Order: sequence, then C-alpha cells, then structure tokens
Amino acid sequence: MKFAPLSLIALALPLVTPLFAGSKESAFLARDLLGPDVWTRVVKIESDPAEDGRYPAEFHGLVIAFADILWFYNEYDGTQNLSTRRGQLAADRANLGQLLRSVDPALTGFAEDNEPPPPGAMPQVLPNACFVACLKRWEALQQSQHPPKRARLIACFPPEIRQGHMILEYRRGMRRFIFDPDRPTEQITIPFWVSGNPLTIAKRALRERWLTGPIQATAVEVGPPAPITGPSSKNLIAADPRSDRPRL
Repeated sequence: MKFAPLSLIALALPLVTPLFAGSKESAFLARDLLGPDVWTRVVKIESDPAEDGRYPAEFHGLVIAFADILWFYNEYDGTQNLSTRRGQLAADRANLGQLLRSVDPALTGFAEDNEPPPPGAMPQVLPNACFVACLKRWEALQQSQHPPKRARLIACFPPEIRQGHMILEYRRGMRRFIFDPDRPTEQITIPFWVSGNPLTIAKRALRERWLTGPIQATAVEVGPPAPITGPSSKNLIAADPRSDRPRL
C-alpha cells in the first residue's frame, strides 16, 4: 500500500507502513532480510489456478540458495525445497522453470522482478517466515565471536496440519542450542545426553509450545556440503506422509 500526501499537513505526519502487504512486498522483504550474502532472486509467477488451487493467477516469490539447495519462499505457504539433491545449484538455477512447476503444475511461467516496491509499501511482518528467520539467525551466528562449527535445520510436522515449522539447532562444544523463530528471544538448551534424532530434538524443543508434539522431523545439515542421509527424494525436508510437498 502506498500513501500519497493529500496536503502539506500530511507531510508532517509519521509514515505509516502496512502490517501485511501483497506477495511482491513479502518477497522483497524476505530478500532484504536475508541480505546480500545469500543468493536470492525475486520472481513473478503466472498460474492457471484450479478452483481449489492455493495460488492466485499471479503472485511473487523468492528463490533462495542456501546449504547447497535451492528453496522457494512465498507468503501463502512459506518455504519448500526446489532442489532434489545437493551439489547441483548451477543446474538447478538453469532449470528453475521446471523446478517451480514441480511445486504446482498450475504454475505456467515466471520472470525475475528487479523492481522493488516503494519503501512505504513494505510490510512490517513477513508471513510464514520460520525458514527465513532461521537463515537470519545462522548469519548472525556466523558473525559471532565463536561461530558454531555444526548446525542443522530441522523441519517439524505436527499431526493435525499440513504445514510444518523450521527450527535451527547448533552446537558449541558439547552444548546444543535451538533457535525457534516463534520464540526468538529465548535460548533453548538441549542436554548433551539427549538423542540427536531430529524428531527427539524437535519434540523436546517444542514441548512447551505445541499441545501435540510433532509426529515427524527431518534435518538438513548447514555449512560445508554434507550428504543427505536416506534415499534421494524430491523433498529433502519432506516429513508429512500425507503430502508429497510439505511446506514450512
């Protein structure tokens, strides 16, 4: 939303920014939050939506390269992976159209959008932003005096809804910590004796906030390229057995 001054008096009023905005504003806000050190591209996408489709005929999203994987964020359903395996970012960038269609066959075309909205139109809140928040925390940790040498993203999926949640686990010596985007000011500590199984970690980290704990969780190592454990899947963070494309 853009506010145009109606009079000289209006120029003296403080600038009001919208709490939420459209998908273009959300995509550019996500790009700005991640900053120049993370490879991103804002894309304008055309869709041929079905009656029960989750996307409108035209919307914006953000393609992100992180942890040797291409990801796709949009304000409607958060973030999901585009890459089917690690270590092929150049090929995935060249094949972006097909990868976006794998998100939803109704997506018929895309183009990069390099024209940001005016500052007054930018929202205050980024919807469905747990993945983006985890990346921001990872960047901050890398700039700290003692960056953690090991970290991983853990995608957690509750039983009652399709959309999941992302947390960041990192280690300093024998101590393990969890960053939960829904509790950004809290430092959640995981005792060293707790199993490193992603589901065990997720249940412990979320037990005070989720009435029903996650039923599945999957981890993606962050930092130097590391092999994905288990069989190759188009969903590197897939965990929801009822969905072939769970989202965060």
